[in-house]
Amino acid sequence: MKRFLSLSKSVIILAFMTLLALPSFSQLADGKNKFLGCIIKSGPPVPDDFDMYWNQVTPENAGKWGSVEGTRDVMNWGELDRAYNYAKDYGFPFRFHVLVWGKQQPGWIAALDSAEQAEEVEEWIRLAGERYPDADYVEVVNEAIEWSPWDYYPSYRNALGGAGETGWDWVIWAFEKARQYFPNSKLYLNEYQLFGGNKSIATYLKIVNLLKERNLIDGVCEQGHFLESTSVNTIKRVLDQLAGTGLPIQITEFDLQFADDIQQLNRYQALFPVLWKHPAVVGITLWGYIEGQIWRTDAYLVDNDGTERPALEWLREYVTTTTVEKSSRSWPERFELPPNFPNPFNPSTRISYSIPYASDVRLSVFDAAGREVAVLVDARQSAGLHHVTFIGKAFSSGVYFCRLQGDGQVKTRKMVFMK
Repeated sequence: MKRFLSLSKSVIILAFMTLLALPSFSQLADGKNKFLGCIIKSGPPVPDDFDMYWNQVTPENAGKWGSVEGTRDVMNWGELDRAYNYAKDYGFPFRFHVLVWGKQQPGWIAALDSAEQAEEVEEWIRLAGERYPDADYVEVVNEAIEWSPWDYYPSYRNALGGAGETGWDWVIWAFEKARQYFPNSKLYLNEYQLFGGNKSIATYLKIVNLLKERNLIDGVCEQGHFLESTSVNTIKRVLDQLAGTGLPIQITEFDLQFADDIQQLNRYQALFPVLWKHPAVVGITLWGYIEGQIWRTDAYLVDNDGTERPALEWLREYVTTTTVEKSSRSWPERFELPPNFPNPFNPSTRISYSIPYASDVRLSVFDAAGREVAVLVDARQSAGLHHVTFIGKAFSSGVYFCRLQGDGQVKTRKMVFMK
């Protein structure tokens, strides 16, 4: 009996030591002040090793309007639910991709008249906002700048205001609706080929500034496709121009297409640090990583047998060991507008907000159309919790939004006013 117990104890110790010898995995960017994310592809199960590498989720195709409502009024949310729920279960940030885009929209939308088109687009944004209220980031418009034959305006662009007085009224309309129906999300404008030079950075910055003037945008995105031969100096220059907006930058849809392992490794080593270490970049999202489950066939980082390519081995070492400068534009932990006011409110309510350090703060109220109707605070405030009373009896019944802004950050909460 003693011999049996001794043997059992030895087996347990040996098993424990074996477990200790196994490699320890966590997300590559775990504990960093930036995320390194990836897509969840529609169809295949979420890979078992997804959470060993990545700590942010974007649905590849499931969030595109054409995927959800290919048949009018028939909503297929299943794949999008799966990606969203996975992100929330693991505590990863979720980016909704995408509300308005000239491609991969429902085929039936083009045949409708302008009034119906506008109604349908608003309904799509409203339903998405109701279903995914805790989406961390929302790509409101993707590839707004036309570049034939790759990118083109939505067929319903004129129904949303077309060019209008600003030249970009339809983009402003989309952001107004997104702010209304995604009040707790950060709104981003995603673009393509700014790094490559095929689209005008000046035009992109004009759109961003129009949205900033209306308090409708929280960050900017640039896609990371087709950077295999783009000059690193050009990428640095464009990053600095984007950072000049005062908004955080996300690199979306990143991949590097090389069949040769060494070529891919060399390009990762040359390019990735430029993106990762830029202080305005708050995260990078890869557009797939597994062979056979990625749209650019040779951009994968893991073979279909589970073997890592050298670029991924290097990426793990680089990200886990590199200290990156924290941008002043990153989201402070206590930059907060709690949902602590009465809803509905009538005729006044006390609004609380907190900020982590001295900052220029603006606390204001907007109506459902995105018009600023009251400024409650517009001053430099000290750190800590603050309170202000909003008297609403001068306003009509309806939906309003209280918005806290400071240091390039934005928090928004919905209020319902009923007399």
